[in-house]
Amino acid sequence: MWRSLWPTIDRFSLHHFRYIVNQLREIRVVDKRNREVVLDLLQSIVEIVTYGDRHDPAIFECFMEFQVLAEFVRILKIGGNSGIEAPLLQYLSIMIQNVENEHAIYYCFSNGYINSVISHHYEFDGGDLIPYYVSFLRTVSGKIGRDTICLLVKVHQDTAISLPLYDEALKFANHGEKMIQIAVRALTLNIYNVADEMVYQFLTTPTASAYFSSLILNLKNKCLHVDAIINGVKESFHEKKRDLLSETDRILDDFYYLKDILCIPEQRLNKLVTENIVNMLILPMLLTLLNNRLSNDTGLSAITCLYVLCRLLQVFDGTNLVNVIGSAVLFSFMPPNVTDAAESVVSARLEQVNGLAVCYQEGEEMVDLQHEGAENFMMNYVLKHSLEFTELSSCFDSSPLENSENEWGGIFSCIFSRNHSLMLGSLMLLFTVADSKDLHYQLAAKIGFSQVKTASEMIGSTVAGHIQKIVNQLLKVLASEPPLSVPILLHAAWFLRKLLVFLDQKLEDNDCHLFKTSYEVSCGHLYEEFDRCWFDHIPDVLKSEWANCKTALEESSQSKDPFFLLELASIQNPPSGNTGPAFDWQRMVDCVKLLGSIGEKISFGSFIGKLRFRGSGIPCKIAFSGAGTRDIYVIPIAREISGKLLLVERHPLHSRKGVVIAIAPLAGLDPKIDEEHPTWLLVHLRDFEPRLRSDETKTLDSHTSLPEQGRWILGFLSAKDCKAAFSVILEETRKQRSFVENLVAPVLEEKLFK
Repeated sequence: MWRSLWPTIDRFSLHHFRYIVNQLREIRVVDKRNREVVLDLLQSIVEIVTYGDRHDPAIFECFMEFQVLAEFVRILKIGGNSGIEAPLLQYLSIMIQNVENEHAIYYCFSNGYINSVISHHYEFDGGDLIPYYVSFLRTVSGKIGRDTICLLVKVHQDTAISLPLYDEALKFANHGEKMIQIAVRALTLNIYNVADEMVYQFLTTPTASAYFSSLILNLKNKCLHVDAIINGVKESFHEKKRDLLSETDRILDDFYYLKDILCIPEQRLNKLVTENIVNMLILPMLLTLLNNRLSNDTGLSAITCLYVLCRLLQVFDGTNLVNVIGSAVLFSFMPPNVTDAAESVVSARLEQVNGLAVCYQEGEEMVDLQHEGAENFMMNYVLKHSLEFTELSSCFDSSPLENSENEWGGIFSCIFSRNHSLMLGSLMLLFTVADSKDLHYQLAAKIGFSQVKTASEMIGSTVAGHIQKIVNQLLKVLASEPPLSVPILLHAAWFLRKLLVFLDQKLEDNDCHLFKTSYEVSCGHLYEEFDRCWFDHIPDVLKSEWANCKTALEESSQSKDPFFLLELASIQNPPSGNTGPAFDWQRMVDCVKLLGSIGEKISFGSFIGKLRFRGSGIPCKIAFSGAGTRDIYVIPIAREISGKLLLVERHPLHSRKGVVIAIAPLAGLDPKIDEEHPTWLLVHLRDFEPRLRSDETKTLDSHTSLPEQGRWILGFLSAKDCKAAFSVILEETRKQRSFVENLVAPVLEEKLFK
């Protein structure tokens, strides 16, 4: 009753706001005793200001009149060790984020208050202050525009000397926390998008531009880490693959960030970033590849270089980087008369003279081509300046390459390398360059891999004239004896398919023989699986994977993930411990994919499997964990594609009936009689059991875990019974295998050539 006599306080009124501000101004010290009171005042101010921005302009006028932001700065300075920094930054972030009035935003960024908060000396050691601080910086960056960014710049004699928002954020660019890295990169992009002339002059100064060099150096370190993972000897292949996926994801994040920067329409910024990418990343990698070295001076392997360059081309569309790499690929094996042609073009002083030829001419004047190391210098010089030009000289319409493989250099020396990973990686780079929509038309004509081929393209093509030799090299890989690993053959088949499309599937007689041999080799791979533990799944895998093979073969090089290069490099020397049902399963699936990749025109029928059985079993004993020893009957059954080993217990009420207590597939049992106990029969179990998904893709799904292979030990009454069980299991397994072989044989024996 008495409470109703007191007037109600409107906590969002101008009067209450002034009262709260006055309370805050009376604070002279902040410690643990009054910390909560101060935080309540700051929270109330933020809530009222946010409300006033939308409903009562007088509140923000009072906010400016009392210079409340100055009070925030003062509280921050007298906070000491009270731990008030994090919540104060959070409240400021909330207020700035929710203020929408342009006049209010302009005021918040003026008078240097925000810069004072940014430049305050924080103790970042330990605790969770960094996320609050970086979040505050990102919030500020999201509110700046071309009219307000100048308010955060420190100027001396009309020159920008500092941008605290940018400078302080970059200190956390390499922070271990992923979310903090994302916030910093978002902040930098916000600044790049709204920067004015003065800010861009600051960003391109040596001090500020060092960030881009640091970014590329960190990217190179990640590439070195990829190399270290590949060459690691202690990790299993699955552990390597997991670590490689994690590290390559980080590299890909860097590429997309750099791409976002290059998409900003500012020529100075684009030139600065592009120069760093070319000089610090692309050039060292290209010099490694084109000089036919397995690693460069920094220790980066050729395989990692190929992966990075392919990924870079797939990500950086709409830029000249593809022409830099394409020029290098062509330049590395240009015939000697290119020099003379370039000189004639330059001497003619044509208005539209080709930039690359000019660079070549300038390089000749600076170095003697007969001197040792001159080729490296020329390549470096031409590539560094190729970005400045948009046309390619007609001097490259010269004679084709020499026929001798021994005279090929550059990328071709990698294509014809005995290192199959290097060969496939070089082809991947060449295909990725050729398929790029941003490749200059003259470079595209010189490579000559375009799907639409004109007469002039075919005549002037430098690379396409030797496609037949590349096809022959791939066919030799597919038909090699002893056979190479299935993953290498799979990717070789993908490249072969691309080249056959270009050749309209016309092969020379020798190549036709190699093609047939490669198909026979792939069939041989699959036939070997009939003697292993997954032969009963071959028909199902054929059904599910056959259509997928054609889809995979039609995948473009722009969408094909070059990660397979790192995988191949990781399994050059696979550890001997990679055994068991899971690995056997993957090998069998790869064999089916290989067959589908080479003979993808083959049709495949439907399969029907039924399970029927009758007859008596062989009595024995088995001990289950926690269930003791049980008397059972062993009944192996094979009917068409299905084969099972049944463990049956006698029915307690019906003497001629039994209860099935366990089932195991016949495939993979690999029964053996124990040498020391001739009445014991050991059978192995496939604990790893794949599943077919029922969705539209009908791809194979499997468990990610790799359990150890289990086994049963069956104890019989006599050695004779044990041998009998051993024989009947082998016989039923043979019957099942024979049915599967007969079912698959029409597919494997179908003629590819008429």
